[in-house]
Amino acid sequence: MKNKFNQLLSTINDLVTSIFFGVMLITVISSVILRYFFGFSFRWTEELTRYSFVYMVFLAIPIAFRENIHAVIEYFRATFLKKISPILQIFCELLIGITVIYIGYYTIIMIRGRLGRTLSSGLKIPFGYIYSAVLFCIGLLLIEIIQRMIIKGYRQRDIDVVKEKYI
Repeated sequence: MKNKFNQLLSTINDLVTSIFFGVMLITVISSVILRYFFGFSFRWTEELTRYSFVYMVFLAIPIAFRENIHAVIEYFRATFLKKISPILQIFCELLIGITVIYIGYYTIIMIRGRLGRTLSSGLKIPFGYIYSAVLFCIGLLLIEIIQRMIIKGYRQRDIDVVKEKYI
């Protein structure tokens, strides 16, 4: 059972992801209509479509993680015995958490550097705003990992039973 904060965060995540999909869809459709029926298009539509897609994908990653539809993680989970799943689950989520923090650290370095201040050619948006999609994804993933490990909780007795049988 999710608490109200997690429900609100999930709803906002779903809504913002859908908004970016809608922006991307409307931009592409309007660009195609303008180009083929009126003979012109705006220079910035390709950039807006690309950046909307980037944000949509990075915000959809925590949704896939939350819904347990991440193919690679599910494959490894399904291949191991159910009896060792609590330890395997903790290991997988710790590994994901460490990887995500590592990526976040270097993303922050990149955003704070010259590359983050460089402006995009069409919309004149600093690339730091575009790269911040990675940080939003990381923040939401870390919240999901913490929720799985602490709020949902891994019962210590399940881990102790596995240790007694297999370790």
